[in-house]
Amino acid sequence: MKKHIVFDLDDTISASYDFNQQMFVDTFLPYVEKLSAEHEEFLRNLHFTTRGKAMHLIFEEGLNHIGVKADPYKLVAENEEMHTQKAAAILCFDGAEDFFRKLKDEGKILSICTNRQYGSTKKILSNSKLEKYFDNIISCSDEGHEKPDPFCLEQLIAKYDFPKEAYIYFGDSRTDHDFATNAGIDSLIIDQYLNKKQFFKAIVNLFAHS
Repeated sequence: MKKHIVFDLDDTISASYDFNQQMFVDTFLPYVEKLSAEHEEFLRNLHFTTRGKAMHLIFEEGLNHIGVKADPYKLVAENEEMHTQKAAAILCFDGAEDFFRKLKDEGKILSICTNRQYGSTKKILSNSKLEKYFDNIISCSDEGHEKPDPFCLEQLIAKYDFPKEAYIYFGDSRTDHDFATNAGIDSLIIDQYLNKKQFFKAIVNLFAHS
């Protein structure tokens, strides 16, 4: 029986892929006179293929490819500021609130453990009126231990007197799978987009008619 359900945020709860990719590309614009079509395509592909990876490493790879010298951590901070300012554009998937309400009604503990920084994470959840469902909101980036380093998840597990079998991590990427595996707990990796952004709604409807 799973007692504590831990979630990634981006592309697991929030339908943020297109937004995140555009903000990733836009963060490079002040550092180049003109972003070529080849460089933009590279950055978009880089963003797609490195989902879940630590952002400073992704920015570092992008900077190296386009031949720009800059501090990747500075780009992470600028990217986070853009995300926080425009967080209202990020919506959560249909059925998310119904799903979380059902889990809380069943007495589950719910947590967020994400590589997204805390400021924009909190704003996305607040805008979507989902913050109240979560007992813990943890930014692995702010803690300095980005996924798949299991540090933050291990700290969360240590906070409660449950065996590891009582935990499950919901994510959307290989990094999320490795994150949970490194911490010794189960994971459920879902692709919201293959499920027409209706995964939560479908699960709620399934239990409603069972």
